[in-house]
Amino acid sequence: MGRKKVIDREKTMQAIETVVRQHGLAGLTIDAVAKEAGISKSSVLYDFSSKNALLAAFLRSRMETKRAAIADACAQGGWSEDAWLKGLLDHIQTAPSEEDMAIAMIVAAGTGSSDECRKIFTETVSEDMAKVAGQSARPRAAMLAYLAAYGLMSMEYFGFHSFPPAQRNQILQDIGWLMTASPSDTTPPTS
Repeated sequence: MGRKKVIDREKTMQAIETVVRQHGLAGLTIDAVAKEAGISKSSVLYDFSSKNALLAAFLRSRMETKRAAIADACAQGGWSEDAWLKGLLDHIQTAPSEEDMAIAMIVAAGTGSSDECRKIFTETVSEDMAKVAGQSARPRAAMLAYLAAYGLMSMEYFGFHSFPPAQRNQILQDIGWLMTASPSDTTPPTS
C-alpha cells in the first residue's frame, strides 16, 4: 500500500490564485489547480470536492491571513480600548498593491457566485463588527470608523479610486478621530 501524499495547502492556495488571475473565475477548475500546483487531480479532489470548495478554501485562507495581520498590529500597538479597530487602521496604512487588488477581485467574484463564500464573508464581517462594538467605550463612533475604513478599502481594492498619499493619510487620521468622537464633536482635528 502506497504512502498518502501530503498536499501543501499554501501551494494549493497559490495555485488557485494563479489560475483565477490567468483565466478568470470561469477558468477555475480542479484540473487547472492540479496542473498549476503540480499535483494530481485526485489529490485536489481529496481535499476540495468542487470549484466552490476551492474558492471557499481560498477565501478562508485570505481572511485568516488578514485577521492574523490585524492581530499582529494589535499586539504591537498594545492597545486595550478599540484594539481591533486600531489594528485594522494600522494594517491599512499602506495603500493596496496590484496583487492585493487582484485578490480582492477574486474574493468579490467568489462571494457573488457561491453561497458558501457569502456565508464565510458574512460571518467574518459580523464577528469583526462585534469586536469593534465590544472593545469600544463609544461603540457608535467606533462603528462609523469601521464603516469608513471599509468604504476606503472598498474604493481602493476594487480600483474605483486611489488617493494621493497626503490625502489618504489625512483620511486615515479622520477615521481614527471618528473612532473616539462623540455626537457633539463637529469638526475633526487638522494636522
